[in-house]
Amino acid sequence: MKKFLSKLPVMIVCLSLVVVGLAVYIYMLARPVSYGMTYTYSHVVAENETEIYGEPAGTKLEMNIKVLSDEKLVTDVLSGGEDGESVEAWIIRNKNKFILIPVTMEQEEYDALITQLKEDPDEWNAIWNGEGEGMPLFDVNAFTIKANFGEVNMDMKCGGAIIFASVFGAFELVLIAFAVVTIVFYVNSKKNNKSVETVKTENE
Repeated sequence: MKKFLSKLPVMIVCLSLVVVGLAVYIYMLARPVSYGMTYTYSHVVAENETEIYGEPAGTKLEMNIKVLSDEKLVTDVLSGGEDGESVEAWIIRNKNKFILIPVTMEQEEYDALITQLKEDPDEWNAIWNGEGEGMPLFDVNAFTIKANFGEVNMDMKCGGAIIFASVFGAFELVLIAFAVVTIVFYVNSKKNNKSVETVKTENE
């Protein structure tokens, strides 16, 4: 095993895997949205929150959001354990923020709306400064989506991204450790070979 790990090709392969794995890991952590993964918000209504949520105390509310692309997402709301209806909605995203468009429209109408909003820089900037009337902002990254609806603060977690970060992070550490071992073995083998050659030369 030690002889195998001492070989140059093995060391190169291990180092390549470390670099590629690290690049993938950094990208997955830094990406603005975990596309295709579910973000979940769960909350149990307290006694003093019945008017805010419109549900009796003790009711468990759950909301799931899956961002499909920079233009669409799927959301469903569950109340008291009952399945809600999944709804596909349009979104407008700008870096780590997006807004929901609470209307049904065709692709052409959506494109026209985007063009219209971007034609007026003041209106476009107002949206992302939180000044858009009736359009709450969603702050998003690979792990969370946060939004404020008046008295309701939503903090949604992406369990899939969190699990991936933990598992792949541990895997990457193992790869790094393995690569270090191959480097040490390779360097030592070169030193040993050099020493053997020196001894042979002296004996001659």
